[in-house]
Amino acid sequence: MAQLGTNHGGAWKVAYADFVTAMMALFMVLWLTAQDNEDLVEMAKVFQDPFNTPMDKSSGILEGEESPREESMGRERGRAKISDMKVLTNMAQAFMELLNIDHSDPEKSIELEVTSDGLRVTLYDRDANPFFVDNTADYTEWGAFVVETMSWLVHRHRFKVRVEGFVSEGFEGQNTDYTVWELSSDRANVTRRMMQLYGVDGKQFEGVSSYGDSQPLPFMPPTADANDRVSISLVLSETFNTLGFEDGFDSLVK
Repeated sequence: MAQLGTNHGGAWKVAYADFVTAMMALFMVLWLTAQDNEDLVEMAKVFQDPFNTPMDKSSGILEGEESPREESMGRERGRAKISDMKVLTNMAQAFMELLNIDHSDPEKSIELEVTSDGLRVTLYDRDANPFFVDNTADYTEWGAFVVETMSWLVHRHRFKVRVEGFVSEGFEGQNTDYTVWELSSDRANVTRRMMQLYGVDGKQFEGVSSYGDSQPLPFMPPTADANDRVSISLVLSETFNTLGFEDGFDSLVK
């Protein structure tokens, strides 16, 4: 009798489960009949391909947030940028020392500036220490030496190069057709050709531009000799760490 009582006691649980299932099915039918056709179509797509859901297209990261990998890569880029700036600063200082140029001298003939993407070298054709023969695009012996030294630096470290030529106001050529535009253009192109002669690959050049006397230096009269200048922008194509230089300028000159 005890065994029969036990079986009878479990049967109601099975019946109750069936009843609950039937009620859930009825609820689903009633709920579905109350939905719009568009909602039913979207729901059908989910059941046809349950793995193609909006959640699958999400990375799990809120919009505007960086993934841990992106954050790590950002930190690495930041460290590489700081390292590059230090190396570039050391390089500029060593280059000036090599040419015996006092960086604090307001009348210096060479200026090196560390930029956000590399170095900018400006060669001032000053009367006291000229880079060019008077009113020509021919480099002096001193000018050729500076360009040769800089060309080694550019070739060695794979800089991209942009050359710009400028002339002071008041230039008068022997030929009236030869103006500040021709002179500034010739000086920029002669600089490019000399750099290629001293080993810089032609593919490293990104552009050669000339501005005549249209862009004098700030706070200087347009006729000042410092406006006779060539600007050479050296742009890093890779980080120094990528190139294998991690120990500053000493490792760069060996």
